[in-house]
Amino acid sequence: MEHWDKNVPPKETWNEVRRVLKPGAFCLSFCSTHLYHRMAVNVEDGGFDIKDMIFWMVTTKMAKKNRLKPAFEPIVVGQKPYESSLQKNFDEWGVGIINIKGNKIPWDGKPPTGWIKGGTDRRAFGKDVKKAGVGAKEKLGTVDADPEGRYPSNIVGDVMTEHQKYFYAPRVSRKERDLGLLEGETNPHPTPKPVSLMRWLVRIFAPINGKVLDPYNGTGSTGIASLLEDRTYLGLELDQNYCDISEKRIKKYKDYLQYDN
Repeated sequence: MEHWDKNVPPKETWNEVRRVLKPGAFCLSFCSTHLYHRMAVNVEDGGFDIKDMIFWMVTTKMAKKNRLKPAFEPIVVGQKPYESSLQKNFDEWGVGIINIKGNKIPWDGKPPTGWIKGGTDRRAFGKDVKKAGVGAKEKLGTVDADPEGRYPSNIVGDVMTEHQKYFYAPRVSRKERDLGLLEGETNPHPTPKPVSLMRWLVRIFAPINGKVLDPYNGTGSTGIASLLEDRTYLGLELDQNYCDISEKRIKKYKDYLQYDN
């Protein structure tokens, strides 16, 4: 096990993160499968309510001795307790409600039609209509799928295209890792996250024109995602080399934006 993968941030760290966030703001933390329980407990003990766990499916990792081949990386989803009702908290602080409308998963082709309304039957369409029971279609009526796409799920990653259920976010490529670095330089960070994945998370959990705080900046993928999604970003990092790489990577993406505009 690598030294960076032996433990997780203590509850005191998450308590400080919670302290500077607005009521209702979200906290997302990646971790390894064998330390997820510690991460979730520490985030919770730091004052957050645990709301969900996101599976980032990564099928290209290598198996280690006497262990199953890792196929996903869990993400703890916590939320700072909100004031009063969720809507009143959002009206007061501008955070706390996830952005579903702008993050639906596009259909591969035309949206399905003829879903059965009501309960577990509503997901039956096409050949599966018969499974809803005799007369269900006439009794309950039907509804077509939302043309904007599927409701985003808590599974993200590499799946077969015919499933059409999940946002696609493959592992970060070497080209993406090193974008903006000088010739001969490489990004040594062991676990950089794909910009596409971080953009998706930023869009869902950070409000439009909001602020994103990353207490473990690494080499800047969250900062790049925040820049591309028009969010203000604050990243904290102890390693000066990582800070330098982050600056170069973010600058490169910023140059792209200026060129496009």
